[in-house]
Amino acid sequence: MCTTTIPYFKEIIVMAFTCLHCGNRSTEVKVGGSISDKGKTITLKVLNNDDLKRDVFKSDSASLRIPEIDFELSCGTLGGVYTTIEGLLEKVADNLKENGLFFSGDSATS
Repeated sequence: MCTTTIPYFKEIIVMAFTCLHCGNRSTEVKVGGSISDKGKTITLKVLNNDDLKRDVFKSDSASLRIPEIDFELSCGTLGGVYTTIEGLLEKVADNLKENGLFFSGDSATS
């Protein structure tokens, strides 16, 4: 467990676990300190590949919306993660695959 402060944001707690038996790894990020009085909406327009490399912290209370594809991820779905925009999109795709949404059923392609 590691505590760090993100400039102009707040303190976060990074928890990492690795199973010595099977090698499975898990990482979770939690917000430290008090909950902000008001929420904030941050909009990022991805215009090129460099934009996908930007660091982002998505707290467990934040939602994600991609209006271009009519997609919305509810708060709490991925928990707290500190990654890049590309990494966040990969986590969303992996989560959809793991839960079988849109990838199984009568209308799914084989």
